[in-house]
Amino acid sequence: MKLFVMDKRKEILDYFNILKKRDSFGTSYLFIGEDYTLANDIFKLINCQNNLCFCDECWDCKAIEKLNHPDLFFVEPEGLTTKIDKIREGIRFLTLKSFRAKNKILVIKDAQSLSLGASNAFLKTLEEPVNNSFIAIYTTKLEGLLPTIISRCRKIFLPFNDIIEEKPFLNDEVYTFLKGGQVDFKDRKKFGLFLNNFSDILLKYVVSKVKNQNNHLIETKGYEIILKRFTIEKIQDMIDCVLKIYSTHNSVNIKLALNLIKMKFV
Repeated sequence: MKLFVMDKRKEILDYFNILKKRDSFGTSYLFIGEDYTLANDIFKLINCQNNLCFCDECWDCKAIEKLNHPDLFFVEPEGLTTKIDKIREGIRFLTLKSFRAKNKILVIKDAQSLSLGASNAFLKTLEEPVNNSFIAIYTTKLEGLLPTIISRCRKIFLPFNDIIEEKPFLNDEVYTFLKGGQVDFKDRKKFGLFLNNFSDILLKYVVSKVKNQNNHLIETKGYEIILKRFTIEKIQDMIDCVLKIYSTHNSVNIKLALNLIKMKFV
């Protein structure tokens, strides 16, 4: 796997490590992408009591790695859809007393397969989450998910699975775009990578601001100089916008999509 994919994995873990240090985990997260391999490390980080990240040695880490931790529950589709009964099982799991972990973790895989009934049944749980619960919703695309589910979750853009060579070029494109310059994509794959890199840069900025450290993005064409005029909430809104466009980047009008993103910087 290419280095930049590994870097992104580290950035996401760093982000959750910061939340752990600050005891400020959100309740519901929407993970968009195809790389589920990062999930176990996030779940271990949340509930490892021996390390600020995770130790891989304690009972909790080992049980989560084997996917047999009593405070970890998966909801997966049967066939093409995830039905309401499965979601109800997950909701009931969250209401039970924790076996030993601080946070009970409910994982919904392939959330784009949720039936309408299952989606509606789950909304109340997202609106009024159980204390000490962590809901991880995984999807390969935002299409098919109720907008109300999307809006109630913090969003994390997962790394690409494929090996790509164009990152340096596309970082230049991101910088040009941030400065107000024009970018043009004839190739939808490169447009998708542009959105991915854009999201990376915004996430790095959020992590560095939360850490209250000098942002290493200064060393890469001065992204921070451009972004520092925006609040963290505004940057998160930008990330949400980029992710929504990425979910339809294979069919969306690219020029209109770029103009929509640019409006977020006004």
